[in-house]
Amino acid sequence: MSLLQASGLAFRHPSQPDWLFNDVSFNVSPGDRIGLVGPNGSGKTSLLQILSGQRAPSAGRFVRRAGLRITHVRQEVQAPDDERLLDFVLNADAALTALRREVRRLEACLDDETAALRYADRLADYESAGGFALEVEVERVLEGLGFDHRERTLPVRHLSSGQRARATLARALAAPADLLLMDEPTNHLDSATREWLERWLSEASAACVIVSHDRGFLDAVTGRTFELRAGRLTVFEGAFAFYREQRTLLEHQAWERYEQQQRRSSAVARAAEARMKVASRVQRAPAGARHGHDFYQAKAARVQRTARILRERIVRAGPVEKPRVDPDIPTLDFAAVRRSGGSVLTARGLSKAWGGRQLFAGLSLWIGDGERLAVTGPNGSGKTTLLRVIAGLERPDAGVVTLGTGTRIGYFSQEGEHLDPGVSPLAYCLAINPDETWVRTLLACLRVRADQVRQPIGQLSGGERAKVALAALLVGGANLLLLDEPTNHLDIDAREALERTLVQFPGALIVVSHDERFVGAVATDVRPIGTL
Repeated sequence: MSLLQASGLAFRHPSQPDWLFNDVSFNVSPGDRIGLVGPNGSGKTSLLQILSGQRAPSAGRFVRRAGLRITHVRQEVQAPDDERLLDFVLNADAALTALRREVRRLEACLDDETAALRYADRLADYESAGGFALEVEVERVLEGLGFDHRERTLPVRHLSSGQRARATLARALAAPADLLLMDEPTNHLDSATREWLERWLSEASAACVIVSHDRGFLDAVTGRTFELRAGRLTVFEGAFAFYREQRTLLEHQAWERYEQQQRRSSAVARAAEARMKVASRVQRAPAGARHGHDFYQAKAARVQRTARILRERIVRAGPVEKPRVDPDIPTLDFAAVRRSGGSVLTARGLSKAWGGRQLFAGLSLWIGDGERLAVTGPNGSGKTTLLRVIAGLERPDAGVVTLGTGTRIGYFSQEGEHLDPGVSPLAYCLAINPDETWVRTLLACLRVRADQVRQPIGQLSGGERAKVALAALLVGGANLLLLDEPTNHLDIDAREALERTLVQFPGALIVVSHDERFVGAVATDVRPIGTL
């Protein structure tokens, strides 16, 4: 029996006239591992919110199996400030949390014989309900997601934003669930924790619907793929690589149908036009004709009728919609980017500690003109802090950063760009660079749709806002780009478009990213932070 069946689901935001998606139907069965993919802004997050009960659909219906337990892993971090990390994750199971709190309360009163008896009963209840098994599992999950023993005892407010996101994920994995709805679960995971999550999901009994733009992760985890695009959902019975292959085939077939229809329509239109010309000639009686005017008019009418029949055939066949294709990335000149004289940046003896822990010490780095360096390392190793020190946003505890002559830095932060929600992407970028042709070109290269360039930024999805922030960075003329997880919120098409755009960027890059395919496409040198 299916865990969940959706039929004819549709949704639109109250402030928007158009449907975000319409007539969406599918089922989720026990053991399913489903990847939900599609462009930024296509409605993937909204669909997960509907399935979890957080939103109501505008139309359609879905049926959940009785007693179905759903856990929803959201993109936004939801963790209380004052609770210890370990307690926050343990409290994922409300029933066990209540039992555990009572056990702890009674444990403080063991001198009282009645309380001691109740303590023994409640402890037995806690064990039989799976409390101790949960504690073991929580420790395993926290270790797998990269939390050491010291971090597990910290209040959540002492964690970084990336750690808080991993804490939210850990709590979701620890919660009892038959269906996991996961929205970008790998955004704050390094390679080791992502591989651990892949193994955990392969062993889990719960079914999963996963929104992710991590191509390798989807191939490793999923067995079905749902594509939400242009308001429609298409089901592919295979993982991401199979989906891409099938999508390419479907796009090729769609183009063939469209071109065949265009050729048929053009041929029929030419034939109809030729018949109309014949009718025009035969309706006039030639000089010395034996038949009267009415004879030739009737003859012309018969020819005109065949022309009408041909045209009606085109109408009856109906139009074939032209497939939508993103334009190719053009050759870009980046005229505003000034080349430096050779040395772009030199860092010597950089050291930085945070929260009583040494992130890095004695770090040295030289970046030359056009060099493309990817800095790798586990979560918490100081990669983001290093970029912030280079950008001048934080002071090192020791060491110095020297910029080359003419070096201009552009910094993209994984914490999110502070874009003005009331202006459009076009207006925001034009305030940085008044060359409208260049601005529109970069926005198009990063897959900001033409219907979005004049839409307020506040109405865009997180991925769409990330595209605008990256476009603003690229039009600004910086010749050293510091990119901290630039692909986190980008859809797969936008990731690949960013790769092709950055390949043409003439300046230097320092990139922090856990997307191995992205790093392989844009970096010429990959170094762990501990080797700098």
